[in-house]
Amino acid sequence: MRAHFIAASQNAKTGPMPASIIERASCWPGCALYENGCYAETGALALHWDRVSQGVRGGPWSEFCTKVAALRPGRLWRYAQAGDLPGYGAQIDSELLHELVVANAGKQVIAFTHKPVLGDDSVALKNRHLIAAAVKAGFTVNLSANNPAHADRLAGLGIAPVVTVLARAYARKAVRHRFKRRRDEWAETISEWRDRTASLPRHTPAGKRIAICPATYSDATCKTCGACAHVRDAVIGFPAHGAWQKVEKATAA
Repeated sequence: MRAHFIAASQNAKTGPMPASIIERASCWPGCALYENGCYAETGALALHWDRVSQGVRGGPWSEFCTKVAALRPGRLWRYAQAGDLPGYGAQIDSELLHELVVANAGKQVIAFTHKPVLGDDSVALKNRHLIAAAVKAGFTVNLSANNPAHADRLAGLGIAPVVTVLARAYARKAVRHRFKRRRDEWAETISEWRDRTASLPRHTPAGKRIAICPATYSDATCKTCGACAHVRDAVIGFPAHGAWQKVEKATAA
């Protein structure tokens, strides 16, 4: 499996932190956003993702893990700006994930997965086991939910923190820039945003608190926030972005 290590991301949302791109084959075709609104399938990130997937950029997994291991202790980094946990399609490759978890020892990682974990089939059962072990070893994997109801089901597994897609209405209005080296420019004040979104649900159907990603309403970045690198009770919500209409339709409860 190919991976591209980036010493300092130029993505305005993440901030200048180490990041990576994993080949497209790591993604599960059963993901609601697979070729259906995924943010990584458009813009500059899509171009980089294509090059990694085609073997033009990046390198073998062992080389990638060596670079992760070389990060200083305590370093915050972003795993898979595009792509998923190692393993083709639905399955997680246990050997490759173990190699990565070992390389990450002593660092802080932000990682997400859409790999299947619900149900009693052998793939979901193994994925749950591998994710739980990775989180316990300090490699924080966030289970990615399609919507708050789905987030409740994932949180009920008790194996990892959870994030969810939210309706576009949760995001602060802004003038968007296609290429994310430039930050978006706010089109409403923070007070206007708070007033407009005050009536939107802040809890999942089961009562879990939804914490909206601060990068969607302030000048925070992954580097300055880091909440997704920690195990927590709150579900972090990401308002639909990119091809947001398609995303809302794909992730509707």
